[in-house]
Amino acid sequence: MDGIHDVGGMDSYHDLPPDQPDDASPFHHEWEGVVQSLYITGLGSDAFELDRFRYTLEGDDPERYLTVPYYERWLGALETLFVEAGVVDAAELRERAEAFAEGEAEVPDETDSERLPELLEGVREKYLSRRGDGDPSFAVGDRVRAVKRHPAGHTRCPRYVRGAEGEIVADRGAHVYPDENARRGDDERAEQLYNVRFDAEELWGEDCTDADGLHIELWEPYLTAV
Repeated sequence: MDGIHDVGGMDSYHDLPPDQPDDASPFHHEWEGVVQSLYITGLGSDAFELDRFRYTLEGDDPERYLTVPYYERWLGALETLFVEAGVVDAAELRERAEAFAEGEAEVPDETDSERLPELLEGVREKYLSRRGDGDPSFAVGDRVRAVKRHPAGHTRCPRYVRGAEGEIVADRGAHVYPDENARRGDDERAEQLYNVRFDAEELWGEDCTDADGLHIELWEPYLTAV
């Protein structure tokens, strides 16, 4: 979908500092690390698919998406997915949240380290390549154009490359096609995945130099031959 999450190439946002100190923490608060752990637990235990998680994030209210912290968006998506998967029901979730807000509950001090290898294997499987149904349509060096399409559901083809011409620089093999996996949980449909280089001038105009470019991973249905 063409939602507020697809901000690549958009103007009027503040600059992102390119360099961070070596000891910089990925989290500003302890609870953010807990949310990251919940994500890994849910993905590794097959409570949801990677693409379904992204699709759920994208369905957030646009104003809320821009105003709440990054991991608060993640938490909202995880709550939705865990309810859908039957891990917790909505009423129980509300009751527990109210109990914590009123200081009437504590976080259980429990660990189950024996499950860690199982969860990590579950996460790894989500990123494995799959066997495709046919031969690749493109090869390294081929010129391609990103399809100019505006899907109603999830897609990994960002707006700023649609209609642009680029070059195949690597073939990544067949991987789960995210558009179908997010919509129907179809993790058996695999499509060829390519690394495509676009000249920056092709994407953002003549103010860019010839040396500037962008590499992006795109599935075969997103591309047509030039």
